[in-house]
Amino acid sequence: MVAQFNRLFLAFSVLSLVALFGGCSKEPASTVNSPDSSSTHGSLESHISHKSQVTAKLTEGTNIAAAHDARTGNQVLALQGALYLQKANELTPTQITRWDEDAWEPDISPDGEKVIYEGYYYGNWDLWQKSLDADASPEQLTSGMYDDREPQYSPDGTSVLFSSDRGNSYDIWRLNLSEGKLRQLTFTDGETHSPAWSPDGNRYAYITDGRPNSHVYIHSLTDTEPDLIYESQGKLSALSWSPDGKNLSLRSLDRAENGNALTSLRLINIQNGTDSILSPTGADIFPFRAQWINNDSFIYTSDGLVKQWNQGQIESIPFSIEVSLEIPDYPRKQRDFDSSEPKPVLGISYPTISPNGDLVAYSAIGDLWLWQISTCTLTQLTSDAAADQMPSWSPDGNSLSYVSDKNGLFQVWVYDLTTGITKPIEIDRKVVSFPAFSPDGKKIAFYTDVPGQPLLHVSGQLSIYDLASKKIEYFHTPMPPEPLAWSADGKHVITSNLSRYNLRYREGLYDLSITNIATGEEHQIRPEPHRSIKHASYSSGASAVTYSQDGLLYIQKLNADMQPAGSSVQLHDQLADTPTWSADGAYISFQAGDKLKRLNLNNNEIIDITPPMQWTLDQPQENWILRVGRLYDGVSEDYQHNVDILVEGNRIADISPIDETTTLTVVDALDKTVIPGMFESHSHIGDHNHDEEQGRVWLAYGITSVRDPGSNPYLASERKEAWGSGRRIGPRLFTSGHNIDGNRIFYAVSESISSDAHLERALKRSRLLDVDLIKTYVRLPNSQQKRVVEFAHKMGVPTTSHELLPAAAMGVDGIEHFTGTSRRGYTTKISEIGRSYQDVEEVLAVSGMSVVPTMVVPGVVLTFGEQDDLYSTETFNAFYGPETRDSYQDFMSFFGPGAEGYVNNYGELLSKLVARGALVGTGTDSPFTPFGTGLHAELRLYQREGLEPWQIMHSATYQSARVTQVEHDLGSIEVGKLADMVIINGDPLSDISELSKIDMTIKNGRRYPIDDLRYPNN
Repeated sequence: MVAQFNRLFLAFSVLSLVALFGGCSKEPASTVNSPDSSSTHGSLESHISHKSQVTAKLTEGTNIAAAHDARTGNQVLALQGALYLQKANELTPTQITRWDEDAWEPDISPDGEKVIYEGYYYGNWDLWQKSLDADASPEQLTSGMYDDREPQYSPDGTSVLFSSDRGNSYDIWRLNLSEGKLRQLTFTDGETHSPAWSPDGNRYAYITDGRPNSHVYIHSLTDTEPDLIYESQGKLSALSWSPDGKNLSLRSLDRAENGNALTSLRLINIQNGTDSILSPTGADIFPFRAQWINNDSFIYTSDGLVKQWNQGQIESIPFSIEVSLEIPDYPRKQRDFDSSEPKPVLGISYPTISPNGDLVAYSAIGDLWLWQISTCTLTQLTSDAAADQMPSWSPDGNSLSYVSDKNGLFQVWVYDLTTGITKPIEIDRKVVSFPAFSPDGKKIAFYTDVPGQPLLHVSGQLSIYDLASKKIEYFHTPMPPEPLAWSADGKHVITSNLSRYNLRYREGLYDLSITNIATGEEHQIRPEPHRSIKHASYSSGASAVTYSQDGLLYIQKLNADMQPAGSSVQLHDQLADTPTWSADGAYISFQAGDKLKRLNLNNNEIIDITPPMQWTLDQPQENWILRVGRLYDGVSEDYQHNVDILVEGNRIADISPIDETTTLTVVDALDKTVIPGMFESHSHIGDHNHDEEQGRVWLAYGITSVRDPGSNPYLASERKEAWGSGRRIGPRLFTSGHNIDGNRIFYAVSESISSDAHLERALKRSRLLDVDLIKTYVRLPNSQQKRVVEFAHKMGVPTTSHELLPAAAMGVDGIEHFTGTSRRGYTTKISEIGRSYQDVEEVLAVSGMSVVPTMVVPGVVLTFGEQDDLYSTETFNAFYGPETRDSYQDFMSFFGPGAEGYVNNYGELLSKLVARGALVGTGTDSPFTPFGTGLHAELRLYQREGLEPWQIMHSATYQSARVTQVEHDLGSIEVGKLADMVIINGDPLSDISELSKIDMTIKNGRRYPIDDLRYPNN
């Protein structure tokens, strides 16, 4: 077999290299549990980060909560992740919890001595208690891998009610404080939360989220059945009893007739269930329980303030909190945009080992490759502009299936290694991923796009195609696409799929998912409790699945019914990603940052099988002139007029008055406008949509740099190298790799960090793959967030997250989205009706943190009506067309007309931040908006909300370059900077919508006329 393959490779390969540079260098054999080899990437790690501090004074709080002691008038404020004790009639509270606790939902004990709260110290919401003395140590009351929230003391102070998902959905639990015993009180079908003790301690109330309405129940401690007292279509929270026990207050989030979100504080009469609204019309009521002082007065939080309601009269209780913020100052990563020296290929994408264990197929630099381990033979199988990816072996090892957009269509192709012939499997879908042959070679499983939805990478439709009948079957509701495998008998398809802990919040764990293709039934296997897996691969020879868990390599034996046979076993104690298995179960290949390795299970030997590949940056040599009538340089408020821009190679060599005597080639833009290449600073390209066309899409919309804060790190590296080398046309790409998240995750692109050791493995991968930034996600504990910041800054790269504080106090460089997912159920940046307050503005303005607003989500709904021309241009129709427009409009319609209210509120924050000189970039969170088009929609929303066109273009160019930390080379048109520019057939300083009239994009000194981008084959 090996000799046969050697002959075929030499006959049919485009490129065949035996031992690149004359010799085959492999890492010496090692055994299981030996350390990985070192790497030269990330040489800045030894540099020391310098720190400076600034102070922000907070006088308002976004989603601030307050616990009030009616006897003393003292209160505990929960603001931006810390608790503060504010004594009666004092303005300045004292911080009583640490940042790393992330403390929320406080409740003061009946004796006024202690406070109980939910804290996130260990990566799940636990209940904590501490004395109101700032120096006292906190006491952890609950622990484990579940979330315990919304605690409230009983009136006698002996026990606590709280909500928890310990029972696989949210229910009400009770904690006996003296004994530490837990008892589940409710066993409901819906998600039950917001518990509240009655004043006599004999009853409790709670809310159950139903379909579609929410319900308020009262339950006696002695009765078996609760009483339903209230039902609402609104989103309810924050129950609290009046002292006389006759009424319940709650907070309701509703929709007005125009779709805008409304909040209200309501009073429910327990006897008859009638309700009345206590809060003023238009108030922004935060989702926390009112604190009753007496039957006529209570404390609540709204509109950024703590307020007291007294028989309808409302007064604010002012506060002033000073927080110290860290301004990071560290040596920045030096990016090489000019070298012609070869670089090692890091983008080895989805490598898969052959049935005999001697060959590895993979994608790199845009094409499909084979590496033969025994002979050190490297063979290039495809050579075209198409994006060829995700290879999968046929059972006999004679063919490879793979995904390609050759000829402009996403299809599964089969490469016959015995003839060198490739043939497409024609599938009437727009996106295909992770093809896998059945054991008999008669079927192929894969994911497709979801019918009727935009081309999102978030979910895909599991599909099985019969090669003989050409019929396709669909299985399950859409699920996040992950690699697929078949059982030995061909009766089951194996992958990994998200299992949520509850329906109240979306996060969960990725389990083994096994589908019976005859019945459609699915069962899931979780090899280890509370641990996610990734990249499952099955071996018929071993009757087992191998996968990555905790960043390590594991194996799980399965019996004939595809159920666990014994416990899972760890195979290797170093970083291991994307494992695949030979047919006989003897070999496992896996990735470890910049290395590809093979484990021999017969002798536990691990060898380095990294293909010796290199690539070079595209470096044009031409010198030419761009003659400009109107030049916006990225930093000024007005145009320069009538200048020549001299481009030498990939950089701007001179900007001078027009020289009619030049002998160089002149590109005439005297009747046009030239601006710097624009930045898309928040786009998730993902596994889907990874096609040749996408690179042209970005450039066709004038976007020469894309920042991807969350992607498969190996595929992202492949994409970066394909675009950077010029193998495919595309923008500059700046990537973060996986979102570093806590134990629970939602998106497949996130990494579920299970321990400090796992975090170190994930950070090591970031260094080995030379990422441009590190992004943490919503459930990473603050203590681990701090470690990420330290590591990233030693690498010389920025960090970003969804968090405001304590991120700014830890030196996190940036923040994503004005809104965005939060582990709390409410964010610290935007209220549920879209308003932000002084704390958000102050921290962002004072700290220097960057922010990428992504207002177009949910504002994309507005753009379909107000900016309809954007979705009917020749460029949009060339790449997308009316069908895509309609699918986006339908998919995003859940935002409804209420989007206008959100966007208007976002616009207020945007204007304040720009006025104060905050670092505001531009991004869209695509693919939730169409790639390329979405950025122009975002910029038009900026203009809609009052920004001047020059300010908008400043954000889209120079400011976004600062966000990405490349402003020394990009973001403005200046001598010495890279020649990334856009020629506009219009006047965008008069109207930002003129930016969409693109005539030519120049990236790295190369010219791309718009028609060549839209219609490359004409």
